[in-house]
Formats: sequence, C-alpha cells, structure tokens
Amino acid sequence: MAKINLLPPDLGPNASVLKFLNLAKKIAVIIGSAFFVFGLLLIGYIVFLRIQIQASAKRSEGLKNSITALKSTEQSLYLLKERTGKIKELLAKETQEDSLAGSSSVLINHPGVTLTQVTASPGKINISAGSQKTGDLNSFFENILSDNNYQNIKLTSFMFNPKTGYIFGLELNLK
Repeated sequence: MAKINLLPPDLGPNASVLKFLNLAKKIAVIIGSAFFVFGLLLIGYIVFLRIQIQASAKRSEGLKNSITALKSTEQSLYLLKERTGKIKELLAKETQEDSLAGSSSVLINHPGVTLTQVTASPGKINISAGSQKTGDLNSFFENILSDNNYQNIKLTSFMFNPKTGYIFGLELNLK
C-alpha cells in the first residue's frame, strides 16, 4: 500500500511550531523523569525513616526494661543496706546491753538505796534514786566510782528532804 497524503502541503504545521513541540516533548520527558526519580527518593526516604523509628522503638523498649531491672536492683540494694544498718544497730545494742548488764549488779544490789527511775539509752544510763542514810549513799557512790564500766559520771540533781531523805540523779556514760 502506498502512502497517499490527501492533505495539501500548505495546511501542515509550521517548522517553528514543530520545533517548539519537540522541545516541549523533551521538557515533559525530563520533568516526568525528574518527578519519577523524586518520587522514588521520597518513597526510599519514608521507608528509611520508618526503619529508624522501629529501631528507636526497640531501643526505647530495651531501655525501659533495663530501667525496670535497675529499679528492682536498687530497691534490693536499699533493703539490704537497711537490713545491714539494723543488724549493726542490734549488734551495737547487744554490746551496750552487756555493759549495762555488768553494771546492773552495782545498781540493783545495793542495800539502803532505792532506785526510783532508771532510763537506759545507747551509751548512757540515767538514774533517779533515794536513800535515808548518808552511809548507804556514800557506799553507793564508792561502788559506782570504782566500777570500770563508766566513762563519765555526772551528778545531775541532789536534794535533801527530812521526811524522804536524800534524792539524787545521776547520768552515767558507758565506755
């Protein structure tokens, strides 16, 4: 089959219009390719960010688990520290109670002196007592002064009443 052109040659497009259309086609292809490449880069960037977000979420979860484990370790260490402190306190009390037990025979087994109040705290004993006779009072003070369990002996009060006799207060610091 032969190509027959039925259009007259003067009705065809101008050469300048054809050049402009070829240039427009090339520009459209270049812009389309640029949009396509830009779209691929944008999709790649979104996928990259999604992977980074998932990795950050996993790290965050791992850190939360680590913090929880450290909190439980801290609590157990605090409780252990508290227990050792209480054990040390009890051991200190036992040693002080031993010195109090050694001095209790001097305080309790003394005829003529009546103890009205005895208060013991760690390292210290406070005594309130009374006596009718000065001789009993004198021998009581001699026994306390000769006892080696006391570091410091302080007379906090001393009174005389003809009806009740001598009333005195002592503060004994244990060694």
